[in-house]
Amino acid sequence: MAESVQVMGTFDGWSQGEYLSPEYDGSLTRFSTTLMLRPGRYEIKFLVDGEWHLSPEFPTVGEGLMKNNLLIVK
Repeated sequence: MAESVQVMGTFDGWSQGEYLSPEYDGSLTRFSTTLMLRPGRYEIKFLVDGEWHLSPEFPTVGEGLMKNNLLIVK
């Protein structure tokens, strides 16, 4: 189970990101946050306990180490 989850991305130049808050639901823990973003396309990646991860819930762009999730804000 993860202890620390951050979403990082082009929305802030990959500088600080945003920590996600844990939400406990019985034996399941979900992490979430709210980002106030202008409409556009953003590349994001999740930093989970110090390791980079992609989410299967978002499409991906790029290849190899430059592979990121794509977040589209309308």
